[in-house]
Amino acid sequence: MRLMFSSGAGYSHLAPMLPLAKAARAAGDEVAFVTGPEAVQYLENTGLQAVSVGQPSDPAAAASMWQRAREEMAGMTADERLSHLVAEYMVGLGAAARLDAMVEFVRDWRPDLVIANLAERAAVMAACLSGVPYAMHAIGPPKSAATMERAWEVANGLVRERGLDELPPRDGVPYLDFWPTGLIPPDVAWEYPTRWPLQPAGVTPTPGPRPAVLDGLPYDRTVYVTLGTTHNARPGVLEGMVAALRDEPVNVVATIGRDGDVGRFGQQPDHVRIEQFVPQTQLLPAVDAVVCHGGSATVLGALAHGVPLVVLPLATDHFEVAAQIQAAEAGIAVDSGDGILDAVQTVLAGPAYRASAAALAAQIAEQPAPAAVAARLRDLKVSIR
Repeated sequence: MRLMFSSGAGYSHLAPMLPLAKAARAAGDEVAFVTGPEAVQYLENTGLQAVSVGQPSDPAAAASMWQRAREEMAGMTADERLSHLVAEYMVGLGAAARLDAMVEFVRDWRPDLVIANLAERAAVMAACLSGVPYAMHAIGPPKSAATMERAWEVANGLVRERGLDELPPRDGVPYLDFWPTGLIPPDVAWEYPTRWPLQPAGVTPTPGPRPAVLDGLPYDRTVYVTLGTTHNARPGVLEGMVAALRDEPVNVVATIGRDGDVGRFGQQPDHVRIEQFVPQTQLLPAVDAVVCHGGSATVLGALAHGVPLVVLPLATDHFEVAAQIQAAEAGIAVDSGDGILDAVQTVLAGPAYRASAAALAAQIAEQPAPAAVAARLRDLKVSIR
């Protein structure tokens, strides 16, 4: 079977798809992974065929674009902001700019199935324009049909310009979903209602050495602070999280990114450790709570280890993630750094939060592994041909 995976250039969007792509290749499928020029480096040493589509981004133009987006979204609700961002920027600008090159690759390489993720709509449109079936891979929580309605209006306009009257219905499209069912709100009309559970990438407990950063910490309980791989350079946010816990009798381990400047945090007491990078699966077994922004990799990692969270959402779908965690009683959502200390104290004092996180860990552990989902996709090929 010939499979084309496609993701935008952001590492946090590409990484969740790699285990399924590698599992398909290991099973004998021919796999191409299509992404932006900046992200090809992430595919080195994976054994996957990397294909670059589109032009490299211009950092200055990107900064100007996001500033314009922030101004446009001022005063919108979280759902309205996400809808606007996906429709007008991810589809109307990003996907539109690389759509023709994506169509050219699909028609030339002729995959049996395209597997895109929720932020990569160029591959979906290219598949439909080329008569190739597709599946959708999660990169975060599932999205409602209402939130994504405007994105489909924009996408339909783009495919009409290229000779297709309308994108096909989505009811039967497999949605490869790593989000635990205990976080998914009931009674919602989802953009992709046909859910195929999939164990998330690299978050489940695995044997490994205890990180040296934990050596010599003085307190019984440890809090992990992180903004993941995309938002860790936001001015003042990580600094505020660390400052909120600095005088609390708990150990604090903060990771700031491989390129992060430890010096920006100044002198810290011995129970506060600032590191550029520590493997999450090695650190989380020793952690009692996680403070983060609601990025899916951090959230799923914490929950897979049964660790409750305090979430300060920053952008995109972080707000729905925070609301879902609070609704599941697996943590607390805060709307500013001022609420972090109280929330951490509450989470550490209340065993119910740990119990709820443990229940979600059990759900994550039971989700099918990538190899099982890859085999199921091969059965799908038979049913659609």
